[in-house]
Amino acid sequence: MSSAQYGSLPFEEAIAYFRRKLNIPTERWADLWAQAHDRGFMVAGAMKNDLLNDFRSAVDEAIANGRSISWFKREFNDIVARHGWSHTGNADWRARVIYNTNVRQSYNAGRYEQLQRFPYWEYRHGDSLVPRELHLKWDSLVLHKDDPWWQTHFPTNGYGCKCKVFGRSEREMERRGLTPDSAPNDGRYEWTDKVTGEVFDLPRGIDPGFEYAPGSVAERRALQRTVTQKAQIFEAPPRVVPDIFSTATGVTNDSFNSIWSRAPDSMTGAIDTLRNFMRIHPTKTLFIKQAEIGYNNRSSIAIQDDVANYLGLNSRDRKWTYGRATRAAGYTASSWDFTVIKVKANTRFSNIDLTRIQDELKALLNDRVDGNVEWSVSLRLRQKGYNDDGILTTWLHELGHQIHFWGGQSNWSQSFRSAGVTRYAGANPEEFFAEHFVMWFFARDELFAYSPALVRWIEEQLQSALSSTQKGRWKE
Repeated sequence: MSSAQYGSLPFEEAIAYFRRKLNIPTERWADLWAQAHDRGFMVAGAMKNDLLNDFRSAVDEAIANGRSISWFKREFNDIVARHGWSHTGNADWRARVIYNTNVRQSYNAGRYEQLQRFPYWEYRHGDSLVPRELHLKWDSLVLHKDDPWWQTHFPTNGYGCKCKVFGRSEREMERRGLTPDSAPNDGRYEWTDKVTGEVFDLPRGIDPGFEYAPGSVAERRALQRTVTQKAQIFEAPPRVVPDIFSTATGVTNDSFNSIWSRAPDSMTGAIDTLRNFMRIHPTKTLFIKQAEIGYNNRSSIAIQDDVANYLGLNSRDRKWTYGRATRAAGYTASSWDFTVIKVKANTRFSNIDLTRIQDELKALLNDRVDGNVEWSVSLRLRQKGYNDDGILTTWLHELGHQIHFWGGQSNWSQSFRSAGVTRYAGANPEEFFAEHFVMWFFARDELFAYSPALVRWIEEQLQSALSSTQKGRWKE
């Protein structure tokens, strides 16, 4: 089972779980109990909507984009200072509890959804300096996924609990000589809410408020009265790109879509065009590390089922690994509805600066006017040390090919060919369009000043692509 953290697996389920929640202003942690946490987001003592929304946004960013606990502590302190909030406990401890509880519960809710395809589940104890006795006892316990035990014992099982569950197939059970265990009966205990006097009967080993499976059918039950009375709707920002597949931890669906929210106003039209194209012709993208692209290496084979599932292909259809993949920074084909982009393990989309890219491409165009012709848009950025920026322009270049295919692959004219902004654009009509689409995306007005006819040609292709129902052949 691959350990890569894909953009849509499993964190899409975790992100969706968290974003389904409603904001619940509460005075203390026990105001929202057990399954109600599946539908409600709370920070004990945070009663003001604007305060709760700021905490909510910070947690959402942490889950969606893999922010660290150090980052969240800084955000926590900024939010507290901004609102003048007086909280119990020291700031470091409070921030850690909010971060760990929400991130782990959202992760486990995503895991619960993902694990449904496995008939058997194995409980694994998490790393802990002071292990809980029963959690340690449950390590390696294998039960059928429908065993009622999971409804009260699926992690997280208490504050600070790091236990996890792994899925086991019939074949793996047979190969490892495993047989399902019987659910343990470790007894129960009573816990009394000192404020309300209410007494709860809980399984031993489970902290109060954690006796449920996050993301299970319980989350779809009616909310408690507290939720109904106090819930505030949280709306996630709209996406420009529907989804991606990534094997780099710094490249996720949300970090990819958050790029566009940082765009200068001058790019609004181009981003709207991108959003419309992706809505009409959803084009998937694989952001894959070099070692996972080759035909026969183990890393590539290890992800082929997940790639096939994302692309809707047979797992043996490995055309996304074809020959020149190891040399190209990105590639696509007219018969595909996806692109493949090479990334590094340390690629971080949070590093991308659209204004910086825009400035560099305007400078590239000025250099072209002066007679200095770069090899490609992407290479200029990479040579400046902006590798992550270069990856984004490579993606736009490959998406430009798909726009060209959908637009009918209009040919270049001799005057266009001699006016190419980069040397790579002179390779053939496909590369010419793709290179100049990237220039148009970031510096449309400057490109228009350089060649009005070239911009009109690009925009004719864009309009043709937006209205097209099938990919066309070459047209003059």
